[in-house]
Amino acid sequence: MMRLLIFLTFLSIFFNAQVIKDTIAGNPKFVKESVVFLNESNPFTFMKGDDEYGHAVIMTPKNLRERMRNTWFETDFCRYINNETSYDKNRNIIQETWYYRSGKIVDDYVYTFDSLNRLTTEIIKNEYSEKRSRYWYDKDSKTADFEEYYSKWKDEPAKRNVRNMKKFSPLFEVKFDTLSKTDSIFAITNSIWKSLGNRSYTRSKDSVYYKKLSRVKVYNNQYRVIEEKFFNYEDDYENKKVYLKDHFKYEYDVLGNITKKTNVKDGKYYSYIRLGNGKTIKEEKNGNSARSSYTVYTYTPDQKLKRKTVYYNDKVWHDIRFEYKGDYITRLFYLDKFGREDEEIEPVQISFKYKFDKQKNWIEVTKNVNGKDLYKWLRKIEYYD
Repeated sequence: MMRLLIFLTFLSIFFNAQVIKDTIAGNPKFVKESVVFLNESNPFTFMKGDDEYGHAVIMTPKNLRERMRNTWFETDFCRYINNETSYDKNRNIIQETWYYRSGKIVDDYVYTFDSLNRLTTEIIKNEYSEKRSRYWYDKDSKTADFEEYYSKWKDEPAKRNVRNMKKFSPLFEVKFDTLSKTDSIFAITNSIWKSLGNRSYTRSKDSVYYKKLSRVKVYNNQYRVIEEKFFNYEDDYENKKVYLKDHFKYEYDVLGNITKKTNVKDGKYYSYIRLGNGKTIKEEKNGNSARSSYTVYTYTPDQKLKRKTVYYNDKVWHDIRFEYKGDYITRLFYLDKFGREDEEIEPVQISFKYKFDKQKNWIEVTKNVNGKDLYKWLRKIEYYD
């Protein structure tokens, strides 16, 4: 699983918008979407006993669609997908039902929208539970201020809750240094850890708000981000330190495409304490051995991603190469060398064959792996007149 998760972290971040994956043109009214497994193939799973959707999956429509879309076109395996989705004339999803392979319902969703296309009510239910939500907005704001919801488990009474949507989103302050071309982004939060004794802690809200470093972005003369640091400001039980979580460096071609992304790991742990006078004290501790990992990108003349290669300690870890016809991926060369970096391994060759409807949306894609048809992604699309 580690191999899969690490690779998928790099996938789809910089994919050009010209590439059509599961986009639907026109004005859809209803879509039935499923996948068929051919020649004794099956959905990708990690552990014995996993259901068709996989291991420890966040079972939300957004996550399930993203997992299917990204792995279908960028790996040699296939996720599971099975849903029926209805749209209003403004392309808002108003109902969707997700199914297991047996036909049993995973979850059923019903949505309503106001005249400003804002989500106003949401119903989520399955065999075991039901949640009904209503969202409240301030005037013409597109972001909800409050959610009132009733949740009910099977054979239990319903419970009413009200959630302040803005309360859980910290404010951010950005300070830009013109000399160094650096953005320092601070979270303004009153969220703290409170000691309960015996090395036990709980989250709490203070009466005072604190400024905590969240992110740093360094720009070049063209104001493209060339270095980026992410900080964890929530996990120090003493409410004093922030920890360096991720550190990346970027390189670009003359057209502004990212050509190299380096994950900086020098084998040390860094933490920072901000003093009352604004000065910051940096602490450094030895950790794991230094690791070098970076991703190299190349592009086609029309700016589609052509190749993406991940290196670990200067050895190829993963490599994917695309071929296109128009805006569609037609071939993929997929190489996974995790744990086998010193071995000579041939890439898996994958091809995609499409069928289209009269609206020029694909309704069937067959995924062929090393000369064998293994998966078929199907969509039945109905349109408004």
